[in-house]
Amino acid sequence: MSVVQPYVVLLAGGQGTRLWPLSRSDHPKQFLDLTGNGRSLLQEAMRRALVLCESPNRVLVVSLAEHADLVHEQVPELPEENLLLEPLGRNTAASLGLAALHLERIAPGGLMLCLPVDHLFVDERPWMEAMRCALQVADQTGSLTAVGLKPGRADSAYGYQQLGASLSLNLPLEVFELKDFVEKPSLEKAREFMASGEFLWNTGSYAWKVDAFLKAMHDHTPQLLHDLRGLRWPLEQAQMEQVYTRLADIPVDQAVMEKAGHRVTVQANFERIDVGSLASLHDIWPNDSDGNASLGDLLCNDSHGNSVYNPDGLVALVGVDDLVVVKTDQVILVCPRDKVGQVKEVVKELRARGQESYL
Repeated sequence: MSVVQPYVVLLAGGQGTRLWPLSRSDHPKQFLDLTGNGRSLLQEAMRRALVLCESPNRVLVVSLAEHADLVHEQVPELPEENLLLEPLGRNTAASLGLAALHLERIAPGGLMLCLPVDHLFVDERPWMEAMRCALQVADQTGSLTAVGLKPGRADSAYGYQQLGASLSLNLPLEVFELKDFVEKPSLEKAREFMASGEFLWNTGSYAWKVDAFLKAMHDHTPQLLHDLRGLRWPLEQAQMEQVYTRLADIPVDQAVMEKAGHRVTVQANFERIDVGSLASLHDIWPNDSDGNASLGDLLCNDSHGNSVYNPDGLVALVGVDDLVVVKTDQVILVCPRDKVGQVKEVVKELRARGQESYL
């Protein structure tokens, strides 16, 4: 399989509130070392990006302006002009539109590979193969190209892709036309999708030509593209703030991929860890014989299936099962693993109480 040189766009702008209190507003999850290997999620994503595009000149990072210093500190090899700083988060349609308009100025016929930074992989080789296949498909067909995974379970936290006809492209992985995108269905619907065998999990990774994506934005989210085209380059934060307050807050899946006509997906077979909530931490850290996973010093007695983050000192658990324990310098969180979705309610309560210093 010949190698197509892309521009890799790393989406590093989220606040990671579902990973609170590990992820804080001044140091969100993409800047954290969650594996204990000394590299943050952003640094791991940058390392993988450089394997695919071979030069930091071909990597764009989209992040929030308030985190500019963190990006500079963690990926100093990134050219200054390749850091696109948004004044506030407006979701992935705006972020990828901004990146596409930047590339339109320097490489209008170029290929974009768009990647979330909050994924880790058990084995990166099949992931690399899938990304290269997606680039080949986007280059050969001009399609908006997604990457999907066979669902391992019915899960309402993921978006789903409905498969159409199989395409014969002489590539190592199967490629399908896409009938539909369904964003985070009900659990009942997710079970139906799983049973049908017609659906893949959406990974949030995409490949497309710059001009093809901008045309799709023009066709399906024209106001958002019009507002972004109103930005003057080089970008200045004052004018960006004026524009961004008007932008729709919408993911690219809903703004473009659900509506686009010429869209396909690569059925991949890599194993990923989507670092989307505290429950995912259990898959990142080593497990002991009782299924307890930890980063830091942990002592367990008659305890099973717990996940503990403890960067300093000791945490001891006695007679408890399936808890998530996160100990930071200011906050200690303890909750059942099946209740981690309620952490966002704690975050809302802290805001309502004016205790943003803990966020």
